[in-house]
Amino acid sequence: MIPASKIDQLLLSFSDTRWLKVARIIGKTIEALEQRGVQMDGSIAEQIDARMAVLVGTRKLEAKGNIQNWRYSEVRLPSGE
Repeated sequence: MIPASKIDQLLLSFSDTRWLKVARIIGKTIEALEQRGVQMDGSIAEQIDARMAVLVGTRKLEAKGNIQNWRYSEVRLPSGE
């Protein structure tokens, strides 16, 4: 199990103030974890998906679309508008 804070840190580090596809951010997060020697399985993907939902729910990220549909949704860091 990967600490939630580590996943959050990675997800936020690959986010931007411009809209980016959720699939892109999660893909980069998975790649970073693999480079650190983490074995990928379904539970890791579920954990990453759940952390993305928490970041959106706590407004650390803004979302467009259903974020569980990674290819057809986008997120960004709050722009402070």
